[in-house]
Amino acid sequence: MTQQSALSYDAIGRYAEMVGSHYDIYDSASGRADLAKLVNSLGGRSEIASYDSAESLRVDGVGSFTIFVPPFTSSRRDRFTIAHELGHYFLHYLYEGSTSTATFNRGGQDRAETQANVFASSLMMPEQEFRKAHGALIQGLPPDRRFRALARQFDVSPAAAEVRCKVLGLAA
Repeated sequence: MTQQSALSYDAIGRYAEMVGSHYDIYDSASGRADLAKLVNSLGGRSEIASYDSAESLRVDGVGSFTIFVPPFTSSRRDRFTIAHELGHYFLHYLYEGSTSTATFNRGGQDRAETQANVFASSLMMPEQEFRKAHGALIQGLPPDRRFRALARQFDVSPAAAEVRCKVLGLAA
């Protein structure tokens, strides 16, 4: 079980957005996060996991890590996996001051996994940009197309856009 962070979910969201801003990963026109740029800036890399391996993060030390994504998922799902594993790197490795090797496996439903999901959502869909896009994109769209429009904007799944709307208290 991964050690959870003492940060609140709101603090995690702000932290994720500060990371994104610090590393200048947001497209100025769309707000979309360039996760590959962030991973590279941090000294990490992402790879396709073998068929018998789960999505995970292996940290060899500060500035040296590998994110493993499944071989059979969509690019949008892979982006969320990468952002989720970055959540573990920032929240459960760097923030906690670890310097040794560590492995984080996805798949639990504990608080640390929820924290990594909050980090991922906030990193990929920063609140201010998401609210702005929400106001501009959903006008006149039927309900079944609203989440897809937001998903395209931020290159996430419609389910991720729907959850972000709920968390931010935005109407569907």
